[in-house]
Amino acid sequence: MSGASSLPRRLRRRLLTRSLQDLVKWSPLEEPRPGYTIVIGCVTDLAGIALANLKALERCDLSRCAQLTLVFDRPLSEVHILNELPQSVGGVPLCVLGYSARQARTSRRIGWGWVYSWLSWSIGVGAAQTRAVCLHDLDAMPLAADLFERLFDEFERSGATFQGVRPYSGNGFVEEDGFVTTYEMFLDASVLRERARAIEAFSRFGKRDGVWVDYDTFLYLEERIGGRHLFEVDPEELFHPSQLLCQYTDHLNDPDRLPAGGGNLSLLAYLQYVGGESAPLDAAREALEAGGTSVPVGPRALDLAALPLERFDWQETQVQRLESFLYDGVRPEVDAWLAALRRALSAAGTKS
Repeated sequence: MSGASSLPRRLRRRLLTRSLQDLVKWSPLEEPRPGYTIVIGCVTDLAGIALANLKALERCDLSRCAQLTLVFDRPLSEVHILNELPQSVGGVPLCVLGYSARQARTSRRIGWGWVYSWLSWSIGVGAAQTRAVCLHDLDAMPLAADLFERLFDEFERSGATFQGVRPYSGNGFVEEDGFVTTYEMFLDASVLRERARAIEAFSRFGKRDGVWVDYDTFLYLEERIGGRHLFEVDPEELFHPSQLLCQYTDHLNDPDRLPAGGGNLSLLAYLQYVGGESAPLDAAREALEAGGTSVPVGPRALDLAALPLERFDWQETQVQRLESFLYDGVRPEVDAWLAALRRALSAAGTKS
């Protein structure tokens, strides 16, 4: 990233950060409760995915989880599934939070996925009553019943401030730098709320060894505070179509940002189906079986023709694993959708 090419972006980011800095504030954590809190940032327009996630969590051992916290990106008066949410999951109390009117207005005006994720996680961290907090991605589903208890055991053993399941790379960082990704991250909310401001967790540009880098969410605090720890989990233990929610935001606001074929957006209808919404998956299957490659994704159509078959192979495996975890096998209607998508992508590849 050269200084000349990144200068306008750095200025824009600084102005953006200034508009966000008072949206959420942290206060010290007094007398933390034992155990851990799981925080999930939820997209209101895709609220069915929250129900899918809770369905997966219901099958997990959450013996020491003190609370599950859902943070919706709108005021709760605008969240239509509130009456469908359970009071507890696996015996763990469910806490539901929403954005204030100002938080919702500001994030909607900016329309960038990184703003939503930072704001939702920061609200959740600020509301936690436990020292240990897990940032559980909305589009990540556990495939091993003991996943969270093992992550918590390691977090307690290591004494880390930030524990991740994957090394971070990209935006000027390489794995050897020792940073960890945010998904399924366990962090020490007591340390963060005592030593940092919430806005410091937001993405920013900075120099490392004389080179400009783009700090993703929480990376700056990983560097400033320290205490990073990597505890990798087997890929087969987690369903995680990375960046799906950010890609959905880009699909609505800036489609040019999307990777070929929409990245992981082809899985959105499936996750909604797991959450109890059948219409998106039915519409996608019907469009594909009719010979097309464009499927409805929210209020806009998405052309999947450029989705690499290698990416679909990975997605198909992920779906099969989640189906096995939740239903002991792939359901016929899901199998029919996967088959229709494979035929459509194969035909599109042949034509090109």
